[in-house]
Amino acid sequence: MFFKKKDSKQNKSNKKTKQKKNNKKRKTQSNFNKFIKKILFISNEPLEGISLKRQIFTMIYFTAIGFILCLIVLYAISGGKNYLKLYSELNKFIDTYDTITSNYYGDLSKEQLIDNAISSMLASIGDSYTTYSDIDSTNDFNESIEGTYEGIGCTVTTDENGNILVASIFEDGPAAEAGLKENDIIIKVDGEDYTQKTSSDVAEYVKNSTNSTIKITIIRDNKEKELTIKRSKIEVPTVTSKTFDQNDTKIGYINISIFSSVTTKQFEEELDKLEDDNIEALIIDVRDNNGGYLSSVTDIASMFLTKNKIIYQLQNEDETEKIKDTTNEHREYPITVLINKNSASASEILASAIQESYGGEVVGVNSYGKGTVQKTKTLSDGSMIKYTIEKWLTPTGKWIDEKGVTPTQYVELDLTIDYDNQLQTALEIMQSKIVE
Repeated sequence: MFFKKKDSKQNKSNKKTKQKKNNKKRKTQSNFNKFIKKILFISNEPLEGISLKRQIFTMIYFTAIGFILCLIVLYAISGGKNYLKLYSELNKFIDTYDTITSNYYGDLSKEQLIDNAISSMLASIGDSYTTYSDIDSTNDFNESIEGTYEGIGCTVTTDENGNILVASIFEDGPAAEAGLKENDIIIKVDGEDYTQKTSSDVAEYVKNSTNSTIKITIIRDNKEKELTIKRSKIEVPTVTSKTFDQNDTKIGYINISIFSSVTTKQFEEELDKLEDDNIEALIIDVRDNNGGYLSSVTDIASMFLTKNKIIYQLQNEDETEKIKDTTNEHREYPITVLINKNSASASEILASAIQESYGGEVVGVNSYGKGTVQKTKTLSDGSMIKYTIEKWLTPTGKWIDEKGVTPTQYVELDLTIDYDNQLQTALEIMQSKIVE
């Protein structure tokens, strides 16, 4: 029979010592786990029993891991940009900016410093189309190119006597519905006297107002009248049309003021009206049209060209791409495009496409001559940079930069006569084409 032997005093002492060590080890491990959790922001428990050396080592370890992870994330979201190299390249600029803003004795606008620095950087490229726009200029640009804005649906101007006049009323807009008319003199806006202000002040107030309605006080026929006009989203008219009846022929006329995001839809609507009126030829007027969206002019040109005809070509350092009509829609009646020295960019694309791929006529003087394409990028504060990405060529491969589109019929506008001689020439050409 076997009996369990009783512990001696030494054995008891050794056992207690070993138990203390195990308890301390468990406590240290527990606190270390708390420490890790605290670093990872998942615990608020206090730390005990961890050596300073071990804490420092762990903090350095996790800081290094975090830094590496940040670099990986930045690299991924930036498409592979080397931000360390970028910082090194900009170090001189950062050093200058920091020194000036920290030590210059006078007042400084940090925003103005950065605006001017960006503007100067782009200007140094030597390309007049690569530019910087501040927030206000960017908003104005976006408003014009998008073709919509918050307002009341009219334009205003300041006459030679300083009066603020209503210049035009948008059809079916809030101003038209409220009874505002052209040549009304605006004297008050929402009760404030505007007789010592300008048309720009009126436009700025209406655009930035948070009111749902605007009260306009006007003078009409020497009588004062107040109108309440609803403020709403306005689509800016960029296309107008009419029909000329000449010697038993009907010639359609369409004017495009800018190629905005709403222009294609408006053009299609006006063209449908003219074709419902049975026009036999068409005049497209892009005089004083300085361009706009490439997609807009592409869509409009595609309404006339036959499928696979070249609209324009895009050329960069590596290749030349021919942009062709991909639609089944086309027209066959005679077309003339009116241009002048202010017809630029998208206007020149349309004129050259009608001239070279449709066999149409171009009347007027040589156009502006802008043969490059720009892209825009909105910056973090709402300002914008615009930069050149490629050049465009006509369907036959001509680069019209600084030369412009050459008209088939060169006609300078004669300001000494009381009619539009360029338009009259286009009408005569179209009438002769119909007879043929």
